[in-house]
Amino acid sequence: MSAPIIKAVIFDLDGVIIDSNPEIEKFWHRWAARENVALTDELVRMHIHGRKGTETIQVLFPHVTEATKQAIRHAADALNNEINPAAITGVVSFIQFLRKQKITTGVVTSSHKSRMVQMLQKHGLEQSFISFVTAHDVTKGKPDPEPYRKMAEQLNLSPAQCLVFEDAVSGIRSAVAAGMHAIGIGNAAAEKGLLAEGAVLVIPDFTHLRLSETSLGLPNGFSFQWD
Repeated sequence: MSAPIIKAVIFDLDGVIIDSNPEIEKFWHRWAARENVALTDELVRMHIHGRKGTETIQVLFPHVTEATKQAIRHAADALNNEINPAAITGVVSFIQFLRKQKITTGVVTSSHKSRMVQMLQKHGLEQSFISFVTAHDVTKGKPDPEPYRKMAEQLNLSPAQCLVFEDAVSGIRSAVAAGMHAIGIGNAAAEKGLLAEGAVLVIPDFTHLRLSETSLGLPNGFSFQWD
């Protein structure tokens, strides 16, 4: 079988470009303990990573007052302004490689545009992408396919011509449902869930990719061809 031909590479933000997930998890665990919510690993995977904050609040805290929900939203915004996460290992070099090869790149995130821009600027990546889909651009967030379908429309490409890097179950599900190829970013504990949603492979970071001017090789022997 011939390798799929890729014209665009799309990135999630949190957990793919920036290593923000540990701080995000700590935040939600603190609020869960405060509001007597049993926050399991499954809830974290399904309803925190890759999801809009408003959706996470509705799922985890349906019993709290509107004032408390508002307080959580404000605290989440404050956290986003306070943390300074490092870049995921190898991602900056990979993005620079894509730019050199003139391969189209984009970001699809459940975060707000202002935060996305701030995070990209911190790592010198604000000029590295030509298209963005953020929380404000869609009516349905991940795991619905709308965010990635919208990205394909913006790029005027078939979803099958797009390769996505995602760390969240909801993100992989969204990308695959939109018709895109997806590679998971995660550890061994996350691998099973990401593969179950349709990821072709799960890697811990971007140092595990084999790059050339004509192709992207993966550790499992699978490869993609650049257009």
